[in-house]
Formats: sequence, C-alpha cells, structure tokens
Amino acid sequence: MSVRPTVLGALRQFLPDFLSAAPPLSAEQRRALWAITHCRTPALGGRVFACQDCTPLRFAWHSCNHKACPQCGRATTANWVKRELKKMVHAPYFLVTFTLPAEMRGCFFGRYAREAYDLFFTAVAGALSEKLATDKGLRASVNGFTAVLHTWNQQLGFHPHIHCLVPGAGLNLNGRWVRVKKPEFLVFLPHLQSAFRQHLYRLFQVHDWQVDREVWGKDWGVHIQPAGSGAAALKYLGAYVARTAIGDCRIVAVTDRTVSLRWKNRDAGNRMEVQTLPGVEFVRRYLRHVLPRGLRSIRYYGFCHPAAKANRLRVQLHSGRVVDLGASTPIAAPPKILPVCACCQKPMQLLRTLAPPWRQRGPPKRAAVSSSHRS
Repeated sequence: MSVRPTVLGALRQFLPDFLSAAPPLSAEQRRALWAITHCRTPALGGRVFACQDCTPLRFAWHSCNHKACPQCGRATTANWVKRELKKMVHAPYFLVTFTLPAEMRGCFFGRYAREAYDLFFTAVAGALSEKLATDKGLRASVNGFTAVLHTWNQQLGFHPHIHCLVPGAGLNLNGRWVRVKKPEFLVFLPHLQSAFRQHLYRLFQVHDWQVDREVWGKDWGVHIQPAGSGAAALKYLGAYVARTAIGDCRIVAVTDRTVSLRWKNRDAGNRMEVQTLPGVEFVRRYLRHVLPRGLRSIRYYGFCHPAAKANRLRVQLHSGRVVDLGASTPIAAPPKILPVCACCQKPMQLLRTLAPPWRQRGPPKRAAVSSSHRS
C-alpha cells in the first residue's frame, strides 16, 4: 500500500539538506521550524488514556498550533467561519482584493517587515472606508468589512495581497439604512485604486520610506468581485485563517530530490497543472510565508469589528436578519470527546497529563551545609 505524500513529510525529508547550507533564517522562521518538527511528539507533552477493561494505553501528543504547521488549524478555522457567519447581514457581498506592485515586495523582509504589513493594512482600510462612505455606489458613513492577509500564489511564490469581504450595506450620515443599488457594483474601481495608492504614498512619506518613484505611476492591482450572500467567500477565506499556504491535497508526489505540487493556472482558464520543485526550494518557498511574530493577519473594521456590536446589530436588523440577542440561560459547555478503545470500542478515561520535558522540574537541590555549621 502506497503512502500518500504530505506537506509535513516533504518538509521533514528535505529540512536537513536545507539547513546544511546555513540559510539566513529569522527568529520567526526558526520558531516555526521547531514547532513543525515537534508537533504531536513527546517534546510538546500530551495526555495518556486508559481503558478499564483492556491493557493498552493510548498517548495523545499535543499540537503546536503554529500557523505555519500543516497539521494544525482545522478546528480554529471551523470555529472562525461559524462565528463570522453569525455576523453577516442580508445584503450583497463583495470580495475586494488589494495587491502591491512587485517592486514593493522587498519591504516585507527584514527588521521592518511587521511595520510594512501594518502600513499595508492601514492603506487598504483607509481607502476602502473612504470610498464606501463617499462613492455614489453606497455612501455608507457607517460601513464595515473583514480583511485577511495572504502572502502566496498558487506556486508558493511571494505575492502579498489582502482580501476584504465587504457587505454592500451600512448606515448613512443620518443613521438610515442604505445598501448598494446593484448587486454587481460596489464602488468605482479607478477611484478605489487611486485612493489606495495615495493612502500608501502618504504613509511612506510619514515613515520616510523610499521606493522606486515609477511605482506611484502604475495601475495598482485592485479587484472587485461580487460574492453573492458572502457565505462561499467567507469559507474560502476561512481555509487560510489558521492554516498555511498549501495543503496535502495539492501534493502530487515526493521523491528523493523533488516535490511535485498541483496548481491552478489562472492565465489559462484555471487549468490545473503540476509543477516539480527541488526539495530544498520547496522548503525555502514554504518558510518564506512565515509572518512576523505578533502580526494580526485578520483584521476587522467598522461594524464588523467585535467592539462595534451596537452598529452591527442595527445594520443586521435593518437588513431583515433575525438577530439573537442572547439566551436567558447560560449555555452549557460541549461535552469532552474521549478516544475510543481499539479493542472493545468503549470510551477511554484520562489517566494523566504529561508536561513537556522542557517544562518539567526536578526536586529542589539540597542546600550545601558549610563547615562552620557542621560543628
């Protein structure tokens, strides 16, 4: 029986060759490597389960829960999608994507990488909020949207862009409910492109950052796509909320030297193709998408922000959605799911929790008694 190739298997196979060349790794990348290689191993501790009727024990090792780990993130993604679905309004949704020119991608490496990402988010939020409030398509002074950062393309190349899920509704200056006049039109695209470029230009001037002057004269990549009710677009964004750039379903084969992955060629009508990379190159591209520590890759603006519950409820009620204002009785916590014994198929019981070895402490050392006290 052939073993199905996985992202984790490819990383663990080619990491020694990659590290043998002593590549310049950031602290975040070294932390990600440690988490990936120790995920679900005794190094992170775990729990021991036992069956009352059978002898064998079952060890469940803890996950690292690092965003760069290909094994983690499924439960977090499902919970995020479930929570965000409750915040949606009954209005047409749009998926707005902001992409920077290739000449500016060097800003996202080095000691100021986190600050560059923050400026990117600030420019996107400023331009989109401004046009949603002033452009004739909506004119909602109280608007909202959710922004999600992606840094990769289908071939694992570095391609930073921000997806914004925007409801075509809000409140005007008088506090009245407004929505888009047409489900396929949000704002005038050239106006949004110009505002995005101007916002980032002013931010770069304030921080005294220098880039090629020809960048400011280009047509920046801003794309607006109608997303219907928004549920499908939300699930698409949720697939990368707590997970990494590529999943096991796209790994075709892993040999002694190469990794073959499946990718979608959008220039050829979304035709599926297979690309073969050297194993070391696959690891290098994979680690290039490890974000700076502490960077929030998902951000909420306007009435989509968790702190703007009052405005969000007003928008939802005006849109005709039934809103749950909270149950009168506390909701019981979901029951804990215990593993099932492989022999008798009965639920196993938690025997004990094992702390990671690097957290375990031995007994305190006995203080040495001086010669003066011995007498």
